[in-house]
Amino acid sequence: MADFTLPENSKVNKGNIFKADEDAKNIRKFLVYRYDPNDDSNPRIDTYEIDLDQCGPMVLDALIKIKADFDPSLSFRRSCREGICGSCSHNINGVNTLACTQPIKDLKGEIRVYPLPHMKVVKDLVIDLTDFYEQYASIEPWLKTEFRTTRRG
Repeated sequence: MADFTLPENSKVNKGNIFKADEDAKNIRKFLVYRYDPNDDSNPRIDTYEIDLDQCGPMVLDALIKIKADFDPSLSFRRSCREGICGSCSHNINGVNTLACTQPIKDLKGEIRVYPLPHMKVVKDLVIDLTDFYEQYASIEPWLKTEFRTTRRG
C-alpha cells in the first residue's frame, strides 16, 4: 500500500469536547463531523458525551439532544423519523444508514457520525442534494400515458 500524507487543508482536526453532567451514569461518546464553509479552518470532529438515560433510543435522538443541549450550531437534516424519507442519511460507524432507524444500543464503542462519503458537504452533516434531484428528474419517475385523455364536464 502506498504511504502518503494529505495536504494540510485536507486533514480533519480534533474539535471540541462536550462533557456530560457529572451525575450521568449511562454515557456514550458521539464523534460528530463538523464543517462550516464560512470558516477558513479545516473540518473537525467534535466529541459529545451523551447520557443515554436522558435520550431516545436512536442515533437521531442523540443528534437532536446534541443540538438542543450542547451545540445549537450543529446542522443536520431530519423529517419523518420513520425511515421513509431518507433525510437523516449519514455514515454511522462506517455504514451508510438512517439515523432515525439506527438504535444506539446496536453500535459498539464510540459512535462516529459523518456525512455520506460520496456527497459534497454543505455544512456539518448536511449534504448537497443537487445531483440527486437532477438524477431523479432524469429518470422521469411518474406514470405516462400513450393517449391524451379528455375531461368530461
